[in-house]
Amino acid sequence: MRPVSRVSTNNKSSQRPVSAQVARRRDLRRQRRQTLLLQLWRFVALLLLSGGFSWILLRHGWTLRSPEAVILTGGAALESNQVIEAARLRFPSPLLEVSPRELEQQLVGVLPVHSAHVQRRMFPARLVISLKPEIPIARAERRGPAGRERGLLNAAGEWIPLSDAIADPLTEIMVRGWNSPQRGQVAALLQQRNRFAGMLKAIVLDPDGNISLITTELGRIDLGGEPALLNAQIETILHLNRTLPNHLRGAKQSSLDLSNPDRPELQLPTPPAPKDLKTQS
Repeated sequence: MRPVSRVSTNNKSSQRPVSAQVARRRDLRRQRRQTLLLQLWRFVALLLLSGGFSWILLRHGWTLRSPEAVILTGGAALESNQVIEAARLRFPSPLLEVSPRELEQQLVGVLPVHSAHVQRRMFPARLVISLKPEIPIARAERRGPAGRERGLLNAAGEWIPLSDAIADPLTEIMVRGWNSPQRGQVAALLQQRNRFAGMLKAIVLDPDGNISLITTELGRIDLGGEPALLNAQIETILHLNRTLPNHLRGAKQSSLDLSNPDRPELQLPTPPAPKDLKTQS
């Protein structure tokens, strides 16, 4: 009989009414959960709504709609259609899909310009492209499909068509027989032009790969066709220009063989025969 009595006692205690304080705490917890869920739902809805508006604005608001949205600055003698074609722009085009860095590299690689700077403007949607014009350093000639062509070279030894030039070259140096494989050697010589102090008049590129220089002080200088020796040859030229006696400098038809810069060979023209010997003969 005692076990039955205990069970009835436990049932009575479990059915005891909840106090008002406990019920209030439960209500407060339930209200906080509801408030938190409501705030979370509002945040998600606002995020989705703002994301949708942003997508619409990016796709349809900030859009390059016509070529007039491309603004050129910098003084390069190029038309807008040339730049747009080189940039491969299509209209309409989302503004934020244009990568300024990639576009700058593409323009420098295609157009005859020294550098390019691209900016995106939002209000209104525009693309501002600043092109620094290419400065020619020397005149040049090359053999083309239609015969001999004339053009200009920049400091990197790259060919600039006369139609793309906006200024005269900085020097009177002429590069004859220009070709792409020897562009690096030509660039190295042009970059040393100030050290030559105006004595370099022409760079002659032979079809067999040899290079010769025409100078005012040392005559013709044959460098051969070994690019690895070019720096040593330049230093030897500058050294000889400072130390060579005056009677050996500036002689017409003289030549200097620098194919081996460690053993330069100077060849002077044969002096004319005396007049009395000619009379006797």
